[in-house]
Amino acid sequence: MKKESMTPAEVAEALYKLIPRRMTVEALSEYGIEGTKEQEEAMTREILSFTLYWVHAAINAHIPRKYREVLFQRVLELIHADWATLFQLASVKWEDYLLEMEARRARYAPVGDYEGGAVAASEEISDLLESEGLIQPEDRPKLLVLLPDLVPLDTYQELLSQCV
Repeated sequence: MKKESMTPAEVAEALYKLIPRRMTVEALSEYGIEGTKEQEEAMTREILSFTLYWVHAAINAHIPRKYREVLFQRVLELIHADWATLFQLASVKWEDYLLEMEARRARYAPVGDYEGGAVAASEEISDLLESEGLIQPEDRPKLLVLLPDLVPLDTYQELLSQCV
């Protein structure tokens, strides 16, 4: 049975629904990662940037060039609309976050854009979170279990293959 095609707007909405929202102490503790309320904002931003790196990469891999930026921008618009509520990042200026996101994308691309890149990029974010004091060294293996649950690359690819 053939899957029904989706418009780019529908795909953007579906991708947005897959993006993790606020990273809470409770959510992290489900994976055995200890954190504090004070770390939630930084952890949310970092996980969001990591997720958006992979969303962007998946879009680039599956969508014709002329539609890529429009689709990614629509995902960003949806995030921005919920920035203060679902993501609880009102204290972070959107424009500042976009710069941070681009810096993270530049950091992940050298390792993530190659075969085996998902693991290498996960190691890279683990390094970053550990250096920022957001996770402890003993939490690295737990984070490597959490990340594929938060960033379902296969699901992104499946969704994007349905875009017309």
